[in-house]
Amino acid sequence: MNRFFYESEARKIAALNEIFGEVELTTAEMRTLVWLAGWEESTVATLVSAIRKAMAAEEKRREQPLRP
Repeated sequence: MNRFFYESEARKIAALNEIFGEVELTTAEMRTLVWLAGWEESTVATLVSAIRKAMAAEEKRREQPLRP
């Protein structure tokens, strides 16, 4: 392991923490995120992007008036 490995891991963990930092996760969920942080940066970035899109879509859906 070298400095670049740890810098890469830190960036991936920071990206995941932006999404999940305030969410109470189970031990299994936390382990999965740690495992995911071991993947390539592009993989983590793509997943974070998809999660952000889903969060935005959910927020937009909640802002819509209820349909009868």
